[in-house]
Amino acid sequence: MEKETALAVLGKLESKLFEALFNHDRQNIKKLAKKEESIIKSSKAADWLLSDIETLSLSKPTLKKLKEKEILTIYDLLNLKPLRVENYSLVNPKEIKYSRFCAIKGAVLSKESRKRVFTVILNSNGLHIRCFWFNLTPYLKKMLSSIKLGDIVVCSGKLQIDGFIKQFHHPHIEKEENFKESIKVVYPSIGIRNSNLQNIIEKALQSAPKEPFEYLPYNIILKNRIVMLNEFYKKLHTEGETEGIVHRFKYEELFFLILALELQKKRVKTQKALTINVDKNFLKQIEENLPFELTKDQKKATNEILSDLAKDKPMLRLLQGDVGCGKTIVALISGLAALKNGYQIAIMTPTQPLATQFFQQAKKLYEKYGFSVEILLSHTKNKKEIYNRLKDGKIDCIVGTHALIQDEVEFKNLGFIVIDEQHRFGVEQRKNLSNKGTFPHTLIMSATPIPRTLSMILYSNGELSTIREKPAGRREIKNLHFFKRDREKAYKIAIEEIKKSHQVYVIAPLIEESEHFEELKAAEELFNELKDGYLKGTRIALLHGKLPPQQKEEIINQFKNGKIDCLVSTTVIEVGIDSPNATVIIIENAERFGLAQLHQLRGRIGRSNLESFAIFITDENLSENAQKRIDAILKTNDGFEIAKLDLKLRGTGEILGTRQHGRDLVYTDILKDIELIKKVKRDVEFLIEKNYPLNEGLIKMLRYKWEERLNYIKVV
Repeated sequence: MEKETALAVLGKLESKLFEALFNHDRQNIKKLAKKEESIIKSSKAADWLLSDIETLSLSKPTLKKLKEKEILTIYDLLNLKPLRVENYSLVNPKEIKYSRFCAIKGAVLSKESRKRVFTVILNSNGLHIRCFWFNLTPYLKKMLSSIKLGDIVVCSGKLQIDGFIKQFHHPHIEKEENFKESIKVVYPSIGIRNSNLQNIIEKALQSAPKEPFEYLPYNIILKNRIVMLNEFYKKLHTEGETEGIVHRFKYEELFFLILALELQKKRVKTQKALTINVDKNFLKQIEENLPFELTKDQKKATNEILSDLAKDKPMLRLLQGDVGCGKTIVALISGLAALKNGYQIAIMTPTQPLATQFFQQAKKLYEKYGFSVEILLSHTKNKKEIYNRLKDGKIDCIVGTHALIQDEVEFKNLGFIVIDEQHRFGVEQRKNLSNKGTFPHTLIMSATPIPRTLSMILYSNGELSTIREKPAGRREIKNLHFFKRDREKAYKIAIEEIKKSHQVYVIAPLIEESEHFEELKAAEELFNELKDGYLKGTRIALLHGKLPPQQKEEIINQFKNGKIDCLVSTTVIEVGIDSPNATVIIIENAERFGLAQLHQLRGRIGRSNLESFAIFITDENLSENAQKRIDAILKTNDGFEIAKLDLKLRGTGEILGTRQHGRDLVYTDILKDIELIKKVKRDVEFLIEKNYPLNEGLIKMLRYKWEERLNYIKVV
């Protein structure tokens, strides 16, 4: 079947398929989907793209170089984007409005050699084109000496336009009869000669299935005017990143991401969960026993969670809010609902200080209601006893770090999970904890707010709770920036606060691309400098990640109890230390930290009604990006605004916190491509709603791209 005929048949089959979907005609749906597959060859297309690079019969040195660059499949190879495409087709210079690669034919008007510069002027369609050469090669010397005035020659290279002047610098020149139009595709350097790489890619393209072939649903292709797969890679490697090519790249990566997430959500909804019901006055009764009043946002978030818990579908809800907004109490009140229904709860945090803090707060609340609370850390001594009591249901609430996901940890009746600072855990770790119950409800907490466009991709309207309000009485943190020459001013503020019986954090410089011992060394040097210098005579302590867990815990408790005036620390305090009496944080070499990290560190202060100061000390010569980060942190204390600014500075590639798998979005800018994101989300939701039969090729590509990232709940 000819390609055009095949596409016309496909269009008719799609219309019939949607008619069958509307009528719930399962038999016809299956039959039509099979016919489409025979034309579109999605499975063959996916098999071709995902086939090993070794199928191209390349030399061992070439294979080695490709594999070193993680080019393992034909798909990886074909997605090696050209840096540029040099199209040496003959053009009329009058039609060229901007500098570009091309070939121009003209008659030689003049030629001259002066001070190592050889100049030829061509007459092409009435325009004079200047051609310059410097340091002539033997070929050029021979070529230029052989041409005579009036000869018709072709010059190819990058035509530069400067006002009305059009000229070539060091073009390739040859007689008209020897010239052949060509396209030169220039690739990034990967240790293989460009011409060889071009040949390898051509070989891969020649191994493709017979046209047409495609794995995206054909109605998506038509509706969005997307370049079909059988044309896509040919065009990419001959024309470069044209508008149509970039459109497909953007649409496809969004389509796969959103489809993977929507299928994941659909599968979760088919699972039966434990229902957790509470009295309508539950929240009011709990609040009456709290030493403070909940904010409107806290009440709203708690009610959203309680509503989810009452359903027989497993909850997977994100609770997001700025540092210090009171997410912990919302999680604990929600957990109390599970406890009152006879279920166990697990709270997993990324760090020991955060686990200890959570444990203390959980113990304080839950023991009032007669529930037992334990903590499980990597260094906990009575682990076996805890394992047995958990399995027997004698521990109601367990708080811990990654120690909770060990094989030995078993629950009698796990019904509710809280995962704090979830981006610090890999998907496997989250999966392992979820697997310890029969579809338990899960609440994920994050102090790194998600911008609206990103939350639209990741969450449906009913899966995201946000706390924006700060607890009553909190004062705005004052942000100050000093260059190193003015460090003394920063420490004078610290001394003044210590005199008021307030406390200070000092964060040691982050050593980029370093081993931990270098950061430890930097922290120790700073500690000794301050102990004998600016902060001499104060009670000062050093905290870092290499300290034994018990010693860390002891230092943190001493700080909380007011026995330490100044805590010099690495970024180990980024999360998990809550001391309302701390009013100053000084961050040395603040330019070395990311914007989100600076905001997290700043969140260690401003946790009471006391005036607080965040002081950022930097070098004077800042890079452009470092200056932008410092400007941003000084401008606002709003975590939502910081998240937005951070996204602009970092780019929007990684959105699922799965760094080990690289960037999630390469082409799409979630701040600029909002309309396309909305469009793709509507398209995907429509396909899911109609139970559109996903072709085999699409499923293979989806698994390849996303199953590993989302494997704690199978994608398809």
